[in-house]
Order: sequence, then structure tokens, then C-alpha cells
Amino acid sequence: MASADYTRLAQYLPAVYQDDAASFAQIDAFLGLADELNHAYLERLDDLSLVLGPEAALRWPTDLPLDAGRDALVDAYLSAYDEVATWAAFAFPASWGLDEAGVAQRRTFLAKAARIWRRRGTPRGFLDWFCLAFGIAADARPYLLEHFKVPGPQIVDPELTGTLFVPSTSQFSDYRRRHEAAEFVDWYAPAHVLLRVCWTHPDFAVPDPPVLPADPTPEQVAAFQAAVDLYRADLRALLCSITSFIDHANGIRIWECIDEGRSIDRLDVGHLPSED
Repeated sequence: MASADYTRLAQYLPAVYQDDAASFAQIDAFLGLADELNHAYLERLDDLSLVLGPEAALRWPTDLPLDAGRDALVDAYLSAYDEVATWAAFAFPASWGLDEAGVAQRRTFLAKAARIWRRRGTPRGFLDWFCLAFGIAADARPYLLEHFKVPGPQIVDPELTGTLFVPSTSQFSDYRRRHEAAEFVDWYAPAHVLLRVCWTHPDFAVPDPPVLPADPTPEQVAAFQAAVDLYRADLRALLCSITSFIDHANGIRIWECIDEGRSIDRLDVGHLPSED
């Protein structure tokens, strides 16, 4: 029994109650009713991590009949994971399936969420949270640029405090998926931070920051300072010339794409209807 270390209530009574063995046995029997209830509560608490936790999908739900069927079992697991997610004020993305794959995805997420949640207010923690939510591989990890680190005059859109550069890989080719990512940033970025999302070419790379040697010479220090100034200037140029990259095939179009032969002019395309 998980609660084997439980101390019976009668043992907390003053020693004088044990002077008469018969009387103490009677009191112990009466308090034993409460002991049984406490044992049940403790067993329920010991079992809670399996009922409402990342490992919930490894056991059959206690309140589900054994003949409930596959769909009912999946629904029970989804309900348990949704409840756990609400403890962290998190809602699973709508694109996550309501099937066995969705259950496995939720389980993986919740197994790591508590550790990442503690660091969610830091830039690295937020990026880890974003990558976990959208299943982003290490080689496609976004880059978060905090605007206060960029020197010089005020940048464009001064109310923004950061830009999240997300590679426009195949997993974000669908508009709804990109919309989910933008919503995630709005909802889960720290309250004092206003971020924008920029979709970059998959081959996009941010300049690597300069590194000062362990025991630098005066010449190396001067070269490092010059490299830092150049690095910051490159970041500023990046922010001031930023445009989101969405490939043509996945762009938002009205009705038909002009490249597929549509003859109606779309604002300066140059293909006007003909009366011929």
C-alpha cells in the first residue's frame, strides 16, 4: 500500500488514554472509521499522478467500463490531458488531432511542460515552449531578437519589443498553422513583451555574435569591439528591412491564381478582361 507510513489517529492521543487497554481499544476502533477514509484519500492522492498526469495514457481510466471501446478510451485520455493543461492555463492547438496520435502528442508535451513552464518568461524558455508546442526540430529553431539590444535611433514600430523569426518550413505552409503560431505568441509571451512573428526563408540565418578570446590582446579587444558594432548594425538593418517570406504556392489567393490563367486584373497585375 502506498500509504503504509500512515499513523493511526488514536496514536496522536495523549498517553493517558492508553492506561486502560480496553478503553483505548474502543477509542481506536471508533477512530478507525476515520482512518479508513484517510487511507482512501491518501491512496487517491498517490494514484493522482497516474490518473491526471503525463502517464495517464499508460493505464485504463478507473471510471471507464472495460467494454467502452476505442473511441471512448481516446476521449477519456484527451479529457484527462485537457484538464491537466488547464492547470497551466494552456489550451492545446486546434491542429492537434483528436485521435491516438493526438493523445501521444499531448502526453509528450505534458511530460516536458512543467520544466519548461518555469523558464517561460525568459527568451530561451519561451523559444523552448514554442518549439515544444509546434514540434519544431532543432535545425529549424526560431530566432528571437529583442529590440532593446539593437542600438541606434528608434526602429520601425517602436511599440514592439521583439521579433520572432520563424523559418517558413513545410509544417507552416498552411495558413491556419501560421495563424496558430501567431496566436501562440500573442497568448503566451510575457505580459510586458509585445512580439511580432516574421516568416523567414528556410535558409535564413542570423549573423553569429562575435566571441572574445579567453586571454585577449589589446588588438583582439579592439577587433572584438568593431565586430560587436558590425553585428549590431547588421541586426538593425535586418529589423528595418524585414518582410515575411511566404512561398508563392502557399500564399493567400482570391479565387484563382493569376499565374494559372485567370484573366481578371488583380491590382496592377496587368491582365485586364478583354471584350474580344
